[in-house]
Amino acid sequence: MTDDPPSNLPLAEVGRYARLSEARERALVVAAMELPHWVVRDGPGFALRVEPTARDAVMQELEKFEAEQAHRASSLVPEKPLPKIETLSLYVAAWLLGTCWFLQNVIPERWEEAGEAASRAIIHDGEWWRTLTALTLHGDISHLVVNIASGLLFSAFVLPHLGTGLTWLLIVASGMLGNLVNAFFYRDAPHISIGSSTAVFGALGLLVACDFAVRFSSPHTRSRWQLVLPLGAGLALLAYLGVGDEEHKQTDYMAHLWGFCSGLALGLPAAAFHVRERTSAALQRVAAFAAPLLIAVAWWIVVARVR
Repeated sequence: MTDDPPSNLPLAEVGRYARLSEARERALVVAAMELPHWVVRDGPGFALRVEPTARDAVMQELEKFEAEQAHRASSLVPEKPLPKIETLSLYVAAWLLGTCWFLQNVIPERWEEAGEAASRAIIHDGEWWRTLTALTLHGDISHLVVNIASGLLFSAFVLPHLGTGLTWLLIVASGMLGNLVNAFFYRDAPHISIGSSTAVFGALGLLVACDFAVRFSSPHTRSRWQLVLPLGAGLALLAYLGVGDEEHKQTDYMAHLWGFCSGLALGLPAAAFHVRERTSAALQRVAAFAAPLLIAVAWWIVVARVR
């Protein structure tokens, strides 16, 4: 109510506010209690008044309202922003993949065949290094360019969450694990897979895991739908980019799926335990060198075996 109260009716003041909108907002709380109330101009501000018998009950409800408003305001305070994206490693990754493509076109064909992710060789013969070397082989230049573009995009958004070294080490690890799981399911079939796309979708899985962890850490974004959102977005991208179409029947969509799942599996604990904050700069550098070193060691094994 905003009408002037009856002059013969004693009223109790339950709040005083600088703006009329603030007073009316609190008046809605009293209205929800189905109690008579009045907002009146009193000096420089506005007073909310009720009948004396309702004063205590109204004051309790207003205290709850103010506490809820304060909680909402604190929930909306932005968290500490993520560090900026360090782009140097993105250029290095693109250069390394380009170099691998050049070498793929000059090395003996038997080396390339020994580096493919052949499921039978990986599972039955224990040639685990193929899960790594296959990440550096591509069918053609368009295959390479698509993987570089999408891989750098996903990786760029993971870098601020995990740090440079851990990001690339986990991307390589997710590609390796994805190829291993894929080989297990094709262990009795003449199945061969090549391409960095398994690691690319591993990076997507890492990104979804990091976003999930950020949302779960805040009460304001811990609702069911807020937590489902990053997983749904990741699966949508996986379906759009990873399944292929009639023109690309050789797309190994199962390798993409297992790469994505591997990224999720590795990224969730890494993000949940805030590994970036717990990892020193020196350890990040070690991880950054370990990622390409793992692939180099795998290729050294290939060369030593087939030379």
